[in-house]
Amino acid sequence: MKPWKTFLLVCMLLVPSIPARGQQLPADAPSRQQVQSLFEAIQLRKTMESAQEVAMQSAVNTVQQMMRQSGVIPDAAMQREMDALMKGVMEDVRAVLPIEEMLEAVIPIYQRHFTSEEVNAIIAFQTSPVGKKVVSLQPAMMQESLQALTPLQQRAMPDLMKRLNERMRKVLPAAPPPAPATTPRN
Repeated sequence: MKPWKTFLLVCMLLVPSIPARGQQLPADAPSRQQVQSLFEAIQLRKTMESAQEVAMQSAVNTVQQMMRQSGVIPDAAMQREMDALMKGVMEDVRAVLPIEEMLEAVIPIYQRHFTSEEVNAIIAFQTSPVGKKVVSLQPAMMQESLQALTPLQQRAMPDLMKRLNERMRKVLPAAPPPAPATTPRN
């Protein structure tokens, strides 16, 4: 499979599916404003932005690993082009899937799963010294986790690609053999 096809596949898997709207909320559901306050307390916007960055870096690492396995070693010019491509893709993701829209989409999920009282308790914890520490460390811990997982991903990539190719061969019909060439009769 070509690296750009795999990259697109990885990107599609990273896009979260958004649940249907209009479901009935429980009577003790938190208000929209309460959930937004919770998002501020847990710095969900920052976490989502960081998650996008980590996902993009993971995709870049995957593509680079695939290129190395296929014998392609990018020179400095190719690396600059790839970096510019990845930066452009990230800008495109942010343009078509803004964080604000994602936050709005998940408000009803929080309203269905938490009561007003529970949201207040979470906010109280998140605004405590320990809660603030948890929130402040999340981006760095996410980045460190990516660094710790990269060698595992690189080690697993050949086997995963082999398995993916096997699955693709089973799912996709084999290409028909080319038609024999005919010579025109005069």
